[in-house]
Amino acid sequence: MRTVWSCFLSAALLCGPAAVPARATWPDKSITITVGFAAGGTTDVAARVVGEVLNRQLGQQVIIENKPGAGGAVAATQLMKVAPDGYSLVAITSTTMTFDPHATQLAFGVDDFTYIAAIGEFPEAYIALPDKGWKTLADALAAGKAGGLNYASTTSIDRVVSALIAKKSGTQLAAVPTRGGAEAVTQVMGGHVDLAYSSGAYFPQAMAGQIKVLAVLSDKRLGALPDDVRDKLWSAFAAAAKDEKVVDLMSKRNLGDIVLVGDALNETMRAHSTRFKQMIDRSKAQ
Repeated sequence: MRTVWSCFLSAALLCGPAAVPARATWPDKSITITVGFAAGGTTDVAARVVGEVLNRQLGQQVIIENKPGAGGAVAATQLMKVAPDGYSLVAITSTTMTFDPHATQLAFGVDDFTYIAAIGEFPEAYIALPDKGWKTLADALAAGKAGGLNYASTTSIDRVVSALIAKKSGTQLAAVPTRGGAEAVTQVMGGHVDLAYSSGAYFPQAMAGQIKVLAVLSDKRLGALPDDVRDKLWSAFAAAAKDEKVVDLMSKRNLGDIVLVGDALNETMRAHSTRFKQMIDRSKAQ
């Protein structure tokens, strides 16, 4: 099952509001990428591999730090407060920017950042332990009709999607918040929840037969950075996406070969934001 409101990008790396570094010398110090999810998840793993390549591309140390919370919104909010000089980036899922501001009240919107690169597509899915005996999400929903089900939740979008599924199926789905896809998988593996909505961290366990995939889901820029700094970042990320280590990671994590940079990414983010707003407006009208 694939839907247009699934997460399209594995990591949207962005830089926020205005001010300028010295163009010719950039970068002349380390760059920090803040991952909006806990360590060990797909976004975190991807950011670390890409960071290693950027280190070589840009000739400066790339520091990875984690600031999980609110499906990436905590890290994005923090980015609003730092100098927009190209030295502070955030790695999140695209829906943090295109969906969440429409679903809940946040301090930012899709137009508040410059989008640098997107590498890979999250194979978002509902997962469960094989010993549950469920082959599909429909099986799980049927089994939970009597007493309901709980599931590990990672983002605002999965709660909206799950609420719509619950309403249509007549099965109660109670969300158990987690800090990201890796923790959602841990919750399932430990038997703490009936199922989980995970953004891709489940793939190694699914390949090993430890996890059953029940259903898979898919489908005014501010000019914050001076053009040469922004273009250097675009170029570095485009090159990083072709690096052997990154390509290998995308294959092992089942992230496909999606790579978007520059204007194409900015346009795609805004198009997704428009579609998600329309979807949320329709759900409220029901």
